Amino acid sequence: MSNNSSPVCVLHLRDSPWVDGPGRTILETGAHVDASRVDYHIAPLCSGDEADNPLLTAARTRGLKVAPIKDPGGFPTALIDPIVAQIDRLGVHILHSSDFRTSVAALLASRRRKVRLVATAHGWIANTWRRRLVRLADKMLLRLFDRVIMVSDATRRLVPAWWLPDSRVRVLHNALVLDSYGSSVLAAPRRVVNPAQSATIVNVGRLSPEKGQILLLQVIASLAGRWPGLKLIFAGTGPLERVLRETAVALGISERVEFRGYVSDMPALYSECDLLVQSSFSEGLPNVVLEAAYLRLPMVATDVGGTAEVVQHRRTAWLCSPTAASLSEGIEAFLTDPSSFARMGVSAHDVIVRNFSFGARTARQTGIYEELRQ
Repeated sequence: MSNNSSPVCVLHLRDSPWVDGPGRTILETGAHVDASRVDYHIAPLCSGDEADNPLLTAARTRGLKVAPIKDPGGFPTALIDPIVAQIDRLGVHILHSSDFRTSVAALLASRRRKVRLVATAHGWIANTWRRRLVRLADKMLLRLFDRVIMVSDATRRLVPAWWLPDSRVRVLHNALVLDSYGSSVLAAPRRVVNPAQSATIVNVGRLSPEKGQILLLQVIASLAGRWPGLKLIFAGTGPLERVLRETAVALGISERVEFRGYVSDMPALYSECDLLVQSSFSEGLPNVVLEAAYLRLPMVATDVGGTAEVVQHRRTAWLCSPTAASLSEGIEAFLTDPSSFARMGVSAHDVIVRNFSFGARTARQTGIYEELRQ
């Protein structure tokens, strides 16, 4: 181990290969952290060819420090040796995990090497019995970490203080890199919407039951007769795609629905859409809300998780409950009066500029690492 005048060395483990919300946060942390204070290494778990891991590829493309972990699959005990090897090679002080599997692996590796442990809780998906068990186990594991980063106050409230004391929890909202995110899109005026002719809605995220996308399709079907130019784009991949496609066909709206899959240039997609609809039943603090708000894209979002910590109803977005009637009301409000939603989009942009700078977030994360190094 280095002395305390050297940078604190962090190995940030990530099980998902995707450059999703948490993945982008990890990448931007690597890009913005002060290297004189934190020696930050991104460590994606790679089950196959490293070239097939988008997170690893993105980190290398940006010239960030990487330490890929070979993942043979199965129980996390198989990850202990490769993680310990990276600890020894790099002189790691802190293991930072960001999902259940890497949390288990980090805890097991810490029994072999003296390192401090940080976990980020992005929120939990609990739409199957297996995921509910993982959620319970993950919450139990958090008690064993030196620091736990929660992405919203709402996420923090899901773990009681009697189990995980406030002294070990830090709420760090997700954030955006304001000087570069979608700068060309932001510089151009948003197009004027005429819903009587056409209106394009976008839903961004994993195609999965907790995202409420079947509900959204039902709402679009109910509005289609009154708004013949209404279209919906799904941006994302996931296990529900086949069901969503079949549902669109069954509802008679398949010609209105487009599946874009994984989208690497999200600002460009936002620029061609008129309204973001977040239909989720659960969230941590959704990056998509930050992104859309910053780019002044009008928004209808379910008031779940930390969403209301970013936008406020009828001031910066339309918040609703995750029901067909409530979602329909919000979308119809936009279609009836898009100019009021455009004004909310401008106000939402100002909120992101004031409160969700990535530079400020990185400074706070650096402080967490350094306080554990004391």
